[in-house]
Amino acid sequence: MKIALFFLLLIFSSCSKDLKYPASEMWSLAYKKDPSIELILVTDPARRILCENYKVKGCIVGSGKRIKVRLVELIAIEFESEKDAKAAAKAYDQYYARNWFFDDVKGEPVLEDFVKSVYDAKNPN
Repeated sequence: MKIALFFLLLIFSSCSKDLKYPASEMWSLAYKKDPSIELILVTDPARRILCENYKVKGCIVGSGKRIKVRLVELIAIEFESEKDAKAAAKAYDQYYARNWFFDDVKGEPVLEDFVKSVYDAKNPN
């Protein structure tokens, strides 16, 4: 009986957890799809990706990245949960995948195709 209860609790606890992409896995998946992608080093303070510029909860400070895909840049920001990333995507009419929010993607066919094919990203609107 105790073993059955243990497995039941294990199943329910694992089902309720958010699926998350660690930053290293995000990069690895992107690089496998397109080895020419570049992580843009931001030296101009005006181009930094700051959570305070996004008026949604759950943004992980310091996680924002600028990534160049075939000469076009996108912004990727990690959130605490898929729910928070989805809320950001909804608020800004952009894309999300698991716990990541992608900005400056909508309307750029190259970037839309990239995030959809690599991460199965969705626009909640």
